[in-house]
Amino acid sequence: TTGLDKRVSSTDIYDIASLSKTSATLLAVMKLYDEGLFQLSDKLSDYIPFLRGTDKEHVTIRDALFHQTGFPAVVPYYQKVIDEKSYTGLLFSKRYSPKYPIRIASTLYTQSTIRLKAEYVSKTPTDSYTMQIEDNLWLHKSFKEIAMQEIVNTPLRDKKYRYSCVNFILLQQMAEQLSGMSLDKFLALEFYEPMGLEHTAFQPLRYFSREDIVPSTKDPFLRKTTVWGYVHDESAAFLGGISGNAGLFSTAHDIARIHQMILNGGVLDGRRYLSEETCQLFTTETSKISHRGLGFNKPVTDNPKRSPCSELAPASVYGHTGFTGTCAWVDPENKLVYVFLSNRVYPNEWVNKLSTLDIRERIQTAIYQ
Repeated sequence: TTGLDKRVSSTDIYDIASLSKTSATLLAVMKLYDEGLFQLSDKLSDYIPFLRGTDKEHVTIRDALFHQTGFPAVVPYYQKVIDEKSYTGLLFSKRYSPKYPIRIASTLYTQSTIRLKAEYVSKTPTDSYTMQIEDNLWLHKSFKEIAMQEIVNTPLRDKKYRYSCVNFILLQQMAEQLSGMSLDKFLALEFYEPMGLEHTAFQPLRYFSREDIVPSTKDPFLRKTTVWGYVHDESAAFLGGISGNAGLFSTAHDIARIHQMILNGGVLDGRRYLSEETCQLFTTETSKISHRGLGFNKPVTDNPKRSPCSELAPASVYGHTGFTGTCAWVDPENKLVYVFLSNRVYPNEWVNKLSTLDIRERIQTAIYQ
């Protein structure tokens, strides 16, 4: 759905949500590993000073890649921008009522009076309000530190497998410390520009017109507008749109080239981007306590009904999905790269036929048939 009176084209740019984890953050991690700048057994706190002296101090890079750090699925630091005086009682309700008329998820409602704190947001950019999260909404530059402090303050639970966006937000912090560059600039320099990915970027409105981009969602909660050209994911949005968990916008063609490079053992069009050994390690090592790979998701072979991909996909397949209705799966046995992009959360996320009808998995099944 484009929201425009035009057909979808192959150059339409999508918010790929958590597919950013493997198409962006993991690429940076693999490159820095390739350069010998860290070992998977190293602690994140070796490279992220604000984790030292906390219960996160001993979390390893491997733990983060396997999603077995003990972090919850999300740390909703973006709720810190909400003015507590703008609502009464609880912020959310699981049911609609006159007090909770605004639906924001399948079984989640909020109050219509919600306002954002003036100390954190501005309708115009200034030297202090530098992070744009909507056309007329700018976030105070100090909010990144507040977000990281909320992560530090969140107690870890047991170290079983629990998928968490926080892991990749922290991997971004590590990558930026090691590279000395912001994640978007490092990826553009090392991968996207030399690979000729002309429709791939964080903060896409800096480079493309809105008509080139597919709208993400209608947000009645925090941004109170159609989110179009800005990242859907609130965790990424309130880090300025450049985040380790989400924020990349791209086309199926560009995502396919990224994953083809990995399938080729780090080479694309005669140029080497990663060593074959690094590609082999990251695409084959699997957690001892879950089906997850090093940053990549993998089939659940002992329970195909719980698998994120087709039951016909070999155990060697690796890839990722995204909340906005995206996926990329690589099959090294059959030399296949399957990419599916959509904006299934437009206009809202609770009409989720893409998942309930298993559309992505059924397309992948058709490929194998």
